[in-house]
Amino acid sequence: MLPEEQRTSFVLQKAPDPCLWLYPLSVWKEELQKLHEKVNLFTPEGRNFIRLFQSGAQPLSLDSANRLLLPKSLCEYAHLTADLTLIGMKDRIEIWDSATYEKWIATHETKRTEWLQTFLGQ
Repeated sequence: MLPEEQRTSFVLQKAPDPCLWLYPLSVWKEELQKLHEKVNLFTPEGRNFIRLFQSGAQPLSLDSANRLLLPKSLCEYAHLTADLTLIGMKDRIEIWDSATYEKWIATHETKRTEWLQTFLGQ
């Protein structure tokens, strides 16, 4: 559950997978701060990475009915239809087209045991 002060302002961004990441505004600002501390803007690669990371990021606010209107360009990027799946991912929410997410699960389900051992095993 998000704290009250984080429930109204968000940033929506393209994710590396075919989905979108929805950040509370405060988390987005922290993410940018971390990136700017790590990435050297005096190199072409650093500048290009930051540009791509931030490209298409859109500020969003809840409307009077507590809904978010997702920009068409970002919906097209993630191939979103009316049937969505929301996944809590650490400090953000992933927004997937449900059919795309089901395909992702089917493709990666066989890795579950291996990844549990790799990332949580001793």
